[in-house]
Amino acid sequence: AEPRKRKNFTENDDILLLKQVIADEPFRHGGGKVMDKWDKVAEVLLSSPAFSRETLAGKTVQNRTTLLLDAAKKKNAAEARLSGVEVTLSEKEAPAEALLETMAEYRHDRVLKKAAEAQKAEIAEAAGETVRKLAVERLKRPAAEDGESPTKGTKLVKIVGILAEYKEKELAAKKKQWEAERADRIALERKRLVVERQ
Repeated sequence: AEPRKRKNFTENDDILLLKQVIADEPFRHGGGKVMDKWDKVAEVLLSSPAFSRETLAGKTVQNRTTLLLDAAKKKNAAEARLSGVEVTLSEKEAPAEALLETMAEYRHDRVLKKAAEAQKAEIAEAAGETVRKLAVERLKRPAAEDGESPTKGTKLVKIVGILAEYKEKELAAKKKQWEAERADRIALERKRLVVERQ
């Protein structure tokens, strides 16, 4: 049996790979599903008659994407040093640039989401701490000194609850606005890519 020759990616293979990664966005899926998504990208590429390789694994797709993006970043850094030079992107560089932008947006989105979750947890903790302090103070007061009616204490608890609920709704509204803005950016970027391809 003759040993199989290792087949390198062609320029067209790289272009197809980058476009498919942009379409499927396998890097967005967490919780142990990332490699499944990269495997699906590999399956789609293998099913394309324009793709020249006969075998392909998800890990290979992921590694090749990383390699192509690293090359694009190096080229961007070199071009940034040459100020005033007009840059024209090749057919392979355009999807690499688009993917770099998409991944940067994704990382930014993740940071914002984590910050929103941390803020929500902080608000809930602060509201809980306030309620606990009020309850402890109320328990420490003797019944004779306690000139408030039982409903007055519950009003305070209700107010704290309403404040916490308001903050939660405010966070949800901000998140909804942020997601709408993100969807608009993605739609604009996809339109730009379609126009560039034509």
